[in-house]
Amino acid sequence: MAPPAAPPAPLHRGPLLLPRRVGATARACRGSTSLVAVRAQPDTTTASTSAPDPPPEFKPPPGFKTPQPKRFEVKNGQQGSVLGASLAIPLRLGTGVFVLGYSPSLVSPAEIPSDQYALEFGGDGTVPIMLSLGLLTAITAGLATLGRIGKGNSYTASKVPPQPIEIWAYEGSPFCKLVRETLVELELPHLLHSCARGSPKRQEFFKKMGTFQAPYIEDPNTGVKMFESAEIIEYLKATYALYPSS
Repeated sequence: MAPPAAPPAPLHRGPLLLPRRVGATARACRGSTSLVAVRAQPDTTTASTSAPDPPPEFKPPPGFKTPQPKRFEVKNGQQGSVLGASLAIPLRLGTGVFVLGYSPSLVSPAEIPSDQYALEFGGDGTVPIMLSLGLLTAITAGLATLGRIGKGNSYTASKVPPQPIEIWAYEGSPFCKLVRETLVELELPHLLHSCARGSPKRQEFFKKMGTFQAPYIEDPNTGVKMFESAEIIEYLKATYALYPSS
């Protein structure tokens, strides 16, 4: 009878690993390794450095020639404009045509009403009749604009020059009124030299130019100096209006 078989040898196993609690330090380490800092850095190699736009350059329109002054000549096609601008002369009885003598002085504004201040201390104190009629003064001033049908009331898109345009003009001249309308519509900065009849500025202008005719402008932005209202208007629109043909 055969001897009984020996029992199988037990399998060798490694030590049983029991779960254990992970320490806070280990968790912190694992957490710190999973954090990635992201920071934006400008790409200096491709960053564009655009220079500021240069200031606009102003120059007379191509083929421009300064016209010769011609006394009391109305350019063809301008008759209606001059007639409309002249409407103010009879309605305002020539207000602004002649100068009222003046001398410089300092005075407290409380010593004289504000509506008479300029006449009292800028002139000889005489109030022209068309400025002393109360409501009628405002009505006649409004009627004087009817001949121009709203000219000077609407803005025309333009390029603003860095220096003001100088203009020699006076209120009673319809030719001066047309040029000033254009300056206002284009919103062009301008310096007005008022030279009504009898004004010292009128005499100064005569000595400077050897003649007197208004309006006259000097544009320091382009170097243009010129007479003749119709040509001045064309020049201003061609030089400064964004849409000269409109």
